[in-house]
Amino acid sequence: MSEKYDEIKAYLKAEALKPASRLRMPTIAELMRRFRASQSPVSRAVHDLEKEGILLCRRGTGIVSCAGSAPYEVRPARGQDRHANVVIFSVDYFASPVWQMEHTLNAYARQLGFTARNYRVQRNSDRNALIREIAGMEELKGMVLISTADRLEESLLQELGTLSCPVVILDSYFTYDDLPANIHLLLPDAEANGRLCVRCFREKHHRRIGFLRAVPDGTIPQKMIEAALEEAKQSDMELSLFSRPVKSWESSRDAGRKVTLSFLEEIRERKLTGLIYIGANGAFAGRRVLWEQKIRVPDEIGILAHGDDFMLADATPAISCTRTDFTTMSRDALDMIAANTPQPKEKYYPAVLIERESIVTPQTEN
Repeated sequence: MSEKYDEIKAYLKAEALKPASRLRMPTIAELMRRFRASQSPVSRAVHDLEKEGILLCRRGTGIVSCAGSAPYEVRPARGQDRHANVVIFSVDYFASPVWQMEHTLNAYARQLGFTARNYRVQRNSDRNALIREIAGMEELKGMVLISTADRLEESLLQELGTLSCPVVILDSYFTYDDLPANIHLLLPDAEANGRLCVRCFREKHHRRIGFLRAVPDGTIPQKMIEAALEEAKQSDMELSLFSRPVKSWESSRDAGRKVTLSFLEEIRERKLTGLIYIGANGAFAGRRVLWEQKIRVPDEIGILAHGDDFMLADATPAISCTRTDFTTMSRDALDMIAANTPQPKEKYYPAVLIERESIVTPQTEN
């Protein structure tokens, strides 16, 4: 095969891991332009990946990623030998990051030749019983748990520690002391993210901002808030913390609305010009509350969400956010299980700032 063919095929395999690839991937014409290639190597790469079960070409839809149609089991791409099982525990909770991670895990498992066995964990699921059941599975290569917002019980961690394979907790909401040797945590870099949020407002010359927690309390929110407070102090900014109890399975959208309403008068009294929300859905709901109260965004108050969601780009104005690379995080989890990369006890992922329209320099600073 040609070098161009190999380059196109590698690119398509990487693109197939992205959640948006379930809806659309580059067309043949776009690939030809991108790689300055003739139709022959492009079509051959697409055709071969379709035969392997990685891509799906549909009339009227175009090229999309094929992550499997079975509800709880996703088999390897055709042409690959099935050599191991990987168990994926995901929370049955409506959240864009969960969907993103679930997609990438299943798509990449197919590429690695794993059979991905998916379990949807609900609020009342007996996770200990599920793990005992899974422990007897033949050819168990590893397990990935997409984190829940409640702390994992000691008994559950001990149960996971009895498994003879790596266990990776993805997007872990907590840190733990004395974890069993086979358990690894992949976490957002909360401290760096908290500082990034404050710096975003500082660079727009905001002096008084607020921090609203629209998610349950945990190690990650705590570290993010502490780092934000320290960054604000170093920048001679006033940072007010607004928080209310949020249950682990409560809607972050509802929580964002409630916390904004609860502290609306205080936000006004302190003449804050910016608000940081932990939780994209919470920021979206908080934006609605401000609009209902005739508070103009971004002219009177700016909004920044920690955590991206597709809907933030469609808000009016489009909401700025910080985004964690869940595609890389998910891929790293399976590479650790496949022993393609080292297995650290903890690995942290920084966020990047996505600037949109919801933050401008305050009018008083103009």
